[in-house]
Amino acid sequence: MKRIGFMLSTSLLSCAIAAQPALAQSTAGSATPSASGQADESGQQLQDIIVTAERRTSTAQKTAASVSVRSGTEMLERGRYELKNILEDVPGVVGGAATSTNSSSGGGSDNPAAGLTIRGIQSNSGAGGSITSTAASAAIYVDDVYNGIGGGYDIDRVEVLRGPQGTLYGRSATAGVVAIHTQAPDTTTVSAQGTAEFGNYNLIHIAGGVNVPVIQDKLAVRVSGNLYERDGYYSADGDARSSKSLRAKALWTPTDNFSALVGYAQEYNVTHSGGLSITQTDPAGDYIYQTQDYAPAKNHFRQYWANFQLDLGAVAVTYIPAYRTWFQDATLYGRGVFNSNQTIYTPKDNFMTHEFRIRSNDSDSKLKWQAGFLYYRNYLENTNNLYSLDLNNFIFKSTSQKTTTAAGAFAEATYSFTPETRLTGGIRYDYTRIRNLGDYTSITGETKSLTGDEGLRTFNNVTYKARLEHDLTPQNLIYASISTGFSPGDVTLTTDADSKPVAQTLKAQTLTAYEIGTKNRFLGNKLQVNLTAFYYDYGGYQTAGVNITPDTPLNQTYATLSSPVKSYGGELEVQARPWENGTFSFNAAYTHARYGGFGEYQYLFSKDEIPNVPAFQGSAAYDHHIPIGEASLMLHGDLRYFTHYDTMSIPEAWADQGGEAYIRVPARAIANLSASLAFGSKYSITAYVRNVADTRYRPNNWIVTSTGGAFAGTGNNLSDPRTYGLVLNVKY
Repeated sequence: MKRIGFMLSTSLLSCAIAAQPALAQSTAGSATPSASGQADESGQQLQDIIVTAERRTSTAQKTAASVSVRSGTEMLERGRYELKNILEDVPGVVGGAATSTNSSSGGGSDNPAAGLTIRGIQSNSGAGGSITSTAASAAIYVDDVYNGIGGGYDIDRVEVLRGPQGTLYGRSATAGVVAIHTQAPDTTTVSAQGTAEFGNYNLIHIAGGVNVPVIQDKLAVRVSGNLYERDGYYSADGDARSSKSLRAKALWTPTDNFSALVGYAQEYNVTHSGGLSITQTDPAGDYIYQTQDYAPAKNHFRQYWANFQLDLGAVAVTYIPAYRTWFQDATLYGRGVFNSNQTIYTPKDNFMTHEFRIRSNDSDSKLKWQAGFLYYRNYLENTNNLYSLDLNNFIFKSTSQKTTTAAGAFAEATYSFTPETRLTGGIRYDYTRIRNLGDYTSITGETKSLTGDEGLRTFNNVTYKARLEHDLTPQNLIYASISTGFSPGDVTLTTDADSKPVAQTLKAQTLTAYEIGTKNRFLGNKLQVNLTAFYYDYGGYQTAGVNITPDTPLNQTYATLSSPVKSYGGELEVQARPWENGTFSFNAAYTHARYGGFGEYQYLFSKDEIPNVPAFQGSAAYDHHIPIGEASLMLHGDLRYFTHYDTMSIPEAWADQGGEAYIRVPARAIANLSASLAFGSKYSITAYVRNVADTRYRPNNWIVTSTGGAFAGTGNNLSDPRTYGLVLNVKY
């Protein structure tokens, strides 16, 4: 309570977003641009989109970086409320917020960014038998808070930056950043917004927010909430989900040069594990569905945060402290080829961050600079036990008390040689200290403990950024950059090749990224074409979560596996408004991501291709506005396509025996449709269908096993099936 009291008394959240031009929400009949870049309904030109991607207010087209923006209102109206759906048409991005509680493949849901892969760069995977989170390769920010919560409702916009962002953002921005901005308090106007969504699989989704100016132009409060419930997609009980969230923000602007905002958010989630086992013994055959018992897995978050902003004339200062807690109590049922019960309990998982930034404030100066400092601390206690029903024995039992402390200092400056030509340089220093204390009992019953400095590791690194940009015309920008990112290491306990407990260390690694790009408007702002090419050289993807004895899955053993990674490709984003009431968009990405070799453990990898990363993915969409008297109808359709990819890596021996067919996801095309009828700016009703053709395929967490050359794939779910719903919106 003392720590919480300290946060409430010393930290007020400056409303950087509220003090800056906000993105207008896209509503049929509106005269303002949406975050998708669609033009206003009264004109034919594409409009500018205000972003804060580089910690300054700018437009997406004037930002010399790969940045994509999505509107919160549009995503909600199309049934895209999960991060994986919001990001599904962003070039070069795969996945979404991690929800897995088993860190051997997902890092645990206290670190949602572990579910993101940007331009083929995966997050390191923790050791089998441990649920401690490793640092993700990408970062998720909510309202400028690292790994903040409450980013799934009352969203203003989502900004996605591809490429290392360490000279601008705090922690784990190695491959990119997803910055979610929720609606900010407004000190001028009373307003309210409510959304009710109903769909198949007994979907009930209620969300809304109320804004009240307590003191006109000085003090405002915005309270928003979210309720989400649905049955499982493949059995009513299995994978059934529910979530209840609340957020309150108070903005205080006592003077023109100072603003502050305090915030509180909480989120309660319940997910069922088990309920259904899906098995495939013939890769071209039917899936076999078998009902089974299910168990609840629950977690909840609480977050207190704040943000000060002070304008001192020549410089502006921002201070953002945050304190977040996470609790987990889960029982996971695994049924099929391998039958197990896993119990995971995390009574304490506390995060504290302090971020301080200072920047120049003269927009007419040739030199613009900013610098900052981040302090991060996480204290975690957990237990994780995996019991085999087949062996009637524990595969492992573990307890952990882990403290991670990190500090980083960063600075970036842009100098304008001429109004058209600019050079940007940045540098960052990181220090990470991890102490992991705990006990680990292997399948043999032998226990090892980490005590004192045995579980202590420290990591540090210096990274940099350099970029040259030039305006060919006011509507045509070219740029080239080189930047590096730093992935800190980790330490944990697991089982070695002799079935004995042993400490495993993940080393720190550096990513070097080269990028060239161009952003263009043509035909009087009716056509937008953005093109980027990149090349990544990553020191090493690391995992201690791959069983190095795959032919004996009940006797799981682990070692630290490391491989350099090379990734290159290109991304294209096109928008066109050929006539007043219609907008076309096309996004595409080519990603060639490959491992460089795992040394003595190469036998575990039949291919060098990084799994779950399609070589090509693209999407095409069309929006058409039809005026109907005082009302308006907005029709939307989109088609998303990706080429084949593998869901996991398998041993060379398995591939020789035909096992690749069990992990291959064939190329797929998925279509979505929606229609929204708006009555002025206050009321709208939207009907949507996602995955119109009900296309289904193996998900990323599909498990493949081998027994004497006979293969089987198992899981509790496939990909998301066809979903449809009705969304009612009211705004005042």
